[in-house]
Amino acid sequence: MNNLINDILIIGGPNAGKTHFGGQLYGRLNSRQFKYKISPNNRPSDLTIFEDVLTKLAEGKRAGHTESSANRTIQLKADDSEGNSVVFSFPDYAGEQVKMVVDNRRVNNIWKEYIDKSNSWILFVRLDEIEVVEDLINRGIPSPDEIQKRQNITPPIKISDAAHFVELLQTLLYVKGVSSLQKITSPNLTIILSCWDLLKVKKTVIPSQILKERLPLLWDFVTNNWNEKSLAILGLTSTEKTLSDEPDDDYIDRTPIDFGYIINENGKLEKDLTLSIPRFIGQK
Repeated sequence: MNNLINDILIIGGPNAGKTHFGGQLYGRLNSRQFKYKISPNNRPSDLTIFEDVLTKLAEGKRAGHTESSANRTIQLKADDSEGNSVVFSFPDYAGEQVKMVVDNRRVNNIWKEYIDKSNSWILFVRLDEIEVVEDLINRGIPSPDEIQKRQNITPPIKISDAAHFVELLQTLLYVKGVSSLQKITSPNLTIILSCWDLLKVKKTVIPSQILKERLPLLWDFVTNNWNEKSLAILGLTSTEKTLSDEPDDDYIDRTPIDFGYIINENGKLEKDLTLSIPRFIGQK
């Protein structure tokens, strides 16, 4: 049996979907119904990261947000059907911490440890909440009254969503000491386009195409800087539908692991979320 030690840093801002994904992935690993499984003697003793998610989803409700001060890590050891083992760390923190990395252009000691230990990164990007950049094509020419209003108000300084993700990745690479003089092979990077079901895209579209279309700056940055074998772009819906604080009867009747899917690099829908693990660690 081969043991592959992988520290996977989950990078997701507020409401990006990383918490639901963690719960759903653990639920599948623990069920032992899919390609990757958690051995009974390898279950983590501390499940505080996933407890709320699993409980809420079993009730057909959405999970709550992570506390802003939370910084916890669970190590998961999963075995595939061929007997190979993958050990990876799942850090839990509030998405606001990611925003602060970009806003402050600095990382604290906890985040430096996350970055230094990691050899794979998963970046969650929620395209349905990306603000459209105003230009003549999508907004037209503003009225004279609107122009006068804008001249009288100093707009707040704010970078675009695409620039935010590029700045974030550049900061993480700098902290980790990774050179961009040649294509990056480590850390492996997976971009997760979360809440895929809310994008209302054609079934034939592949994730890299929609990222290139909607965030060309980010697409250019990652494809120009990462080795093709160390980069994956996937679509994901962890819950397959929008949940609220009111119980969803489907979830209660069918159980949470019946919901959620990945759209792989070729645009194929995969219900087995554990199949994403090889891509996270560069073994796609």
